[in-house]
Amino acid sequence: MNIFGNKGEEKMKKTEGYIVKELEDEYIVLPVGERTEEVNEVISLSETAGFIYIHADQAEDIEELAQLVGNEYGIEASEVYEDVKNVVKTFREKGILL
Repeated sequence: MNIFGNKGEEKMKKTEGYIVKELEDEYIVLPVGERTEEVNEVISLSETAGFIYIHADQAEDIEELAQLVGNEYGIEASEVYEDVKNVVKTFREKGILL
């Protein structure tokens, strides 16, 4: 049973042409290869946003990603679902997640 109402949502997939680097307490997403010709931006992520990005393609949907985040940080998935959903939306708007 899907408690979050996102039935039919497509599996998330990272956009090709980016790498993630960890810097102390944050992550940066950098374009590589041909992507550097299209994108002139380095994206800085908090520790939690970095976790979401790194694990996005391991989850079937936002609900499962929220469960991964909840497990990592010791909180209920329902408490982080809206935040995870908003982060995923931002990643899609930035073009780093399909």
